[in-house]
Order: sequence, then C-alpha cells, then structure tokens
Amino acid sequence: MGTGRSSRFGSLLVQLHLAVLGTAALGFAAAAGATIQLNRQALVRDHLHRATSAAEPLVARLDAVAASPQPVDLSALSRAIDRQSRGGPLFWIRRPDGRRLLSRPLQGIDQAPLFSVPGGSGDGPGPVTPRTIGNHRYLVHRHHRSTDGTDLWVAEDVNEPWRALVRLLMDMLLIWLGCLALTLLALTLLTRRIIRPLRELNRMAAAITTDTLATSRLALAGAPREVQDLAEAYNSLLDRLAHTWDHQRSFVSAVSHELRNPLTIISGYLRRLQRRGGSLQPEQLRALATAEAETHRITRLLNDLLDLSRSESGRLELLPGPVAVDEILLMACDLARSQLARRLELRLPQDSTEQPVMAIAEADRLQQVVLNLIENADKYTPDNAPIEVELVRERDADGRPGVAISVSDRGIGIPPDDLPRIFERFHRAANALDRARGSGLGLSIVNLLVEAMGGRIEVESELGQGSCFRLHLRAPEAGDPGAGPGDGLPPQ
Repeated sequence: MGTGRSSRFGSLLVQLHLAVLGTAALGFAAAAGATIQLNRQALVRDHLHRATSAAEPLVARLDAVAASPQPVDLSALSRAIDRQSRGGPLFWIRRPDGRRLLSRPLQGIDQAPLFSVPGGSGDGPGPVTPRTIGNHRYLVHRHHRSTDGTDLWVAEDVNEPWRALVRLLMDMLLIWLGCLALTLLALTLLTRRIIRPLRELNRMAAAITTDTLATSRLALAGAPREVQDLAEAYNSLLDRLAHTWDHQRSFVSAVSHELRNPLTIISGYLRRLQRRGGSLQPEQLRALATAEAETHRITRLLNDLLDLSRSESGRLELLPGPVAVDEILLMACDLARSQLARRLELRLPQDSTEQPVMAIAEADRLQQVVLNLIENADKYTPDNAPIEVELVRERDADGRPGVAISVSDRGIGIPPDDLPRIFERFHRAANALDRARGSGLGLSIVNLLVEAMGGRIEVESELGQGSCFRLHLRAPEAGDPGAGPGDGLPPQ
C-alpha cells in the first residue's frame, strides 16, 4: 500500500497538480486575509470619520463643562447625547465617578458587552473594538476624554457593511474555485503535452533490445528544449551502445572462429594418441580422455558463442526439414554415454523400428539441443541417479501431429521463482551447486535453436524431486519440402 502511494505521488503530473493546488490555496488564503484586513480597516476609518463628525458638538460641550466652575447639568448633557445619537452612532458618557449617561436604551439588546470594552490608556481616543450582540455587529471605542476625566464613548452598528464584506468573500471564493478548475484543466493539458516525450522515452527504453540498438531513435518534434536535449543525449547513448555492441559481437565471433581450428587439431591429436597408446599407462590414458572431454566442452562453448553472435546479427540460418528424430536421439545418447559416468536411459516408441519418428528440425542442431539438455541434467543430478530421455508422438491442441522429446533428471530441482528466467542468458538458479560448472548459455542456446526450428520448449520442476525439459516439434505434413507419404503420425 505504501509503495502504491509512493508511486502515485512520484508522478510528475501529480506533483505539478499538487504544487498548483497548494500555491493556489495559499494565494487564496493570503488574498482572503488581506481582503478582510483591508475592509476592516476601511470600516474602522469610515466609523471614525462619522463618529468624529457627529461627536464634535458633544466634545465641545464636554470640554466647556469641564472648564466651567458651575455644577454639571446632567439633564442638559443627556439631551445633547440624545440629539447626536438620532440616526447615527450611539453615544454615552462615563463620568469619573462611574455613572453613565445614555441617550436611550437599546431595545432587546444586552448593553453590557458595549460597556465592557476597555478604554485603553492615555487621554486620546481608545482602540476600536468589534462586538457582536445578537445578530448585529458593533464597532465600539472611547472617542474623547475631557480634562475632568469624563469619557465620551461611541458605538456604531456596522452589520450591513459587514454582511456586504462576507458576500464579497463568498463571491471571491466562487470565482477562485472556477479559476482553479480552469487552471487545473489548462495545467493538465500542458503537462501532458510536456511529459508526453518523457513517456515516449520510457516506452522506447523499455522496448530496446540488442537487436534494435542500431535503429531505435527518439524523435521529439515540438517538445520543450530541455526534453529535446535529453532526447539527443539518449540517442547519442544509443549510438555509443550500438557501436560497442557491434565491436563486442565481432570480437566474440572472431575469437570463436580463431579458437575452433586449434581445438579441432588438439582434439584430433588426442584421439590419435589414445588409439596408439598401447605403451601408455592407465593414468596417462585417463588424462588424455579428460583432456579430450574438456576439449569437446570448450568446443561446444565456442559453438554456443558463435550461435549467439549469429543470432544477434541476424546471420543464424537454420534449414529445418523432415528428420528421423529417433535416429538422432540414438546418436546423441551414444555420444553422451561416452562422456558421462552415469546411466542414461532412452525410451522410444514401440513402432519406431518399423516406422521412423519424423519431425521438422535440423539434425545437427537437434542433436546439439539434446546434448545440452543431457549435460545440464548431469550437472544437477546425484551420481547414482539416471537421466531419462523419452520420445513420444503427440498431437497439439489443434489436432496437428507432432513429437515430444523429454529429458528428465532426479536432481535438486529448480526453485519456482527461477522457472520464468531459466532460459535467460547467464542466469543460474538460486540453488545452483558450486560444482555445476557452466557458462550459463546452455539453456538459452537450447531455447534459441528450438524456436529457430519452429518448436517450443517447456520445463516442469519440483525442488528435491528433479526437472523435466520437454521439447515439442511439429511432424512433417504433405506440404512440407522433403516430406514423404509415411511421415508424421501413424493413422488412427
């Protein structure tokens, strides 16, 4: 689950979308905050301006009362407050002794929140403080303080301007959501166009094989400059890889050709020495036999390398035709018995002595495939266990005739995780024995040759029980070149 989440957020398109969403959200939050603050400041300024204009007569009267030695006429002050509070801000006076003079009570409203606003310090106007009472919003502040300590307070109902501000913010939110949707749509179209070359690069890189190195190129017309630079670097890398791979194949082919002739000469001299080795001691004869077996093994390895080189360069040419599979298996098993120290069992169809078992293949290559399978089985089978080779006639799912060659062992088996990769070059199973020497090319060569002959190969294995490689070949039909009337399956 964590891996899926990581892969989703690792997408460039998703990251761009998240970046835009985050930036837009932060931008809207900043714009909304700034709008609220600016409109609040505008409300406060308008409130102060109206309060100052309406309070001028009251300020002058309070200052005159404070400077007069006569007793304060509270009724006159109340009437003045009432006149100034009509149709405008609400004024009241707070005397030094704590008494308040209010023009009229607020109908149905608790006045305590208005009177509990702190007045601040100093003799100037106090801070403007918002108060919500019921469904109304008020701005309250101390407007003036006379020399005798009398404070003039003012409160104004700003409910309508505040509602207008809220409506403005809601409109801004709707506009922002619409703009965000359009931005995301435009971003999706643009980013898909931008990353399309990257996806094409990924697709082509996944499809490249050694056969297509020289022809795979990425053309990105109209892509951003940075992506075009990446494509040019990618194509340059392919050129270098193709050049290096051509040199490597040429080297392998040349070395294989150069080594085959000396090995053939060495093998010939070894056989001549063994035939004329009447004066040699048994240890010397065994040493010559070992040297000849190793020479054969190196020769097969060189042949495998040549086959791979020819296949990769498109020069592996096979000419499959009708061959007697039972005869090829007899020769392959005789050759294998001369080199193996174990029992090799061959089972042929009962009627093979009367009618050869025919299949579409190439005789030398089919023998090479069978020998490779027997050699592979010998590496992973205990010394006292036999190797079984069996030939049977069969029909495929469409009813067409064919033959199946199976090579079975009773060895260590192949782990299930390694089965899908068993025919890959240089792949060795996780439980491969150290004594099982090999180049890792045998089974890959088997698969290559079988497919080139139009057949297929499959493997069944169980750990600790052994493995069975089964080769399926098509039987000759009337339309095949060289096919005789007796080829294929016997009549049923």
